[in-house]
Amino acid sequence: MKKFVIILIFSVVIAACGTKQQKPVQSEPVKKDTVKTASASEYGIWKIASYASNLGNNRNASYITNSFAIWGTFSDPNNDKAELKVKFVIDKETFCIKLLQYGTTAVKKGDETQYKIKIKSGAAEVADFTAKNVSDRLFIKSVDAQKIMELFEKEGSLFFYLVTDSKSFPATYSFTIDNPVGFGKALKKITE
Repeated sequence: MKKFVIILIFSVVIAACGTKQQKPVQSEPVKKDTVKTASASEYGIWKIASYASNLGNNRNASYITNSFAIWGTFSDPNNDKAELKVKFVIDKETFCIKLLQYGTTAVKKGDETQYKIKIKSGAAEVADFTAKNVSDRLFIKSVDAQKIMELFEKEGSLFFYLVTDSKSFPATYSFTIDNPVGFGKALKKITE
């Protein structure tokens, strides 16, 4: 009986190690991380995109936006220097800045009437503007937008500081754009 139990256990072990096991997979050589660098564009940090329209209205089909995320910070009664993502949306008729708290949540119209915007260039040039948020982005008047576009064409960095005039939920936003040149070429392309 003892021999029978030993033979049975041995048979189970052999059957378990049988031909139905997975074959060892040849491991691929480990790939080293590579740093991807952005190729230089004729528009610098800017790119031209198109609005998606279900109505077939191509009046403002193309717009200029930043190719890569612009990151900054925001502060409000609940946050101190939380993450902010900034997206520019500029077409033939409008100049807008979209602020995304935590990188995903668009800042929507609240009880504020306007935002005060201060832009400081690397050459210590300071410009003050105002903007309104009527939906999920800040709209800048065309006269002020023209001044900002002129600053975009200068080399160096631009520091943006925005403040709401909200009484119930005041907030500040700040971000920097490094070397925003190339905007003029992109604007020329969408206005042709």
